[in-house]
Amino acid sequence: MRRYQYGDYAVTLLGEIESADGHAYQFVAAFVKEGESEPQMYVVSELPPRAERVGTGHALRVLSNVMDEVMDVDERWRRLDDFAEQALQFGSQMLGLEQEVPYQVG
Repeated sequence: MRRYQYGDYAVTLLGEIESADGHAYQFVAAFVKEGESEPQMYVVSELPPRAERVGTGHALRVLSNVMDEVMDVDERWRRLDDFAEQALQFGSQMLGLEQEVPYQVG
């Protein structure tokens, strides 16, 4: 697990998440605005369905109250450092954090 402070957002990255929705996630980044308890946005690295796992990459998906979209499919989203860098970049673009610098905490 990693934690970042990014402007007014706390960002938590978790690994190897099994969810009740039938998806298997390699990583999940949750962006929670200060003073709120629920994330405003998630970026996830989603494993392909079991039947499709041979020769396919991990899907990089952005989830929020206004979108649920696969942004890319690539094997690099199975590596924590690559995923973290891209998740923070999406947070910058979608949450208006271009003037902020993320820093790792804890």
